[in-house]
Amino acid sequence: MRSSRRAALRFASRLVRLGCIIAAASYAGALLLSGCTSPPPVVLALFDTTPPKHRVHSPRRPPYETPKPPPPVDVQEEAPQIDWAALLDQLPKEAAGGTDWVRALNEGLIKPKPGLDASAEDQPALDLDVELVPRDAPDFKATYPHKPHTQILACANCHPAIFQMEKGADPITMEKIFAGEYCGRCHGKVAFDVATGCPRCHLAMPR
Repeated sequence: MRSSRRAALRFASRLVRLGCIIAAASYAGALLLSGCTSPPPVVLALFDTTPPKHRVHSPRRPPYETPKPPPPVDVQEEAPQIDWAALLDQLPKEAAGGTDWVRALNEGLIKPKPGLDASAEDQPALDLDVELVPRDAPDFKATYPHKPHTQILACANCHPAIFQMEKGADPITMEKIFAGEYCGRCHGKVAFDVATGCPRCHLAMPR
């Protein structure tokens, strides 16, 4: 009885050993095969070495970048403002308070340019006096000096739109001059006033 029980215990222990050997051999074979193929599910379940997955968040702020220098700014200097009224006050004045342009020319205070165009050519002054004698009042003879006028204006400013090139061709009267015709185009506006500058044209009148 005892001998049969012992034999059964030996047989059971042998089965346990054999099962352990088979399990160890299976595990070793699985490890060897895992180098070339994916491990079996049993190994993955027992020995899961995969690191846990972490969620990667985008940065809250963009990475810092060194600011670029601002582009160069081309600053153009403004031309200095000219106080023309102050310069005009420095010129000599005639009796009525207006600018005496002839005196300013003679004293070299002004030097008119040929024109606004930089390529405009200068025109020589014409030193010619034209006498205008009224038929019914010869004592009121008027003398027109071309020289100071041609130092400031080109001939085309007056001829032939205002004055004809022929002496006596224009019916000039004081009434028309006071109305802004002929000499009145400039005098009383930018040149001396007709009402106060009589002796400047009628040389026989007392100054």
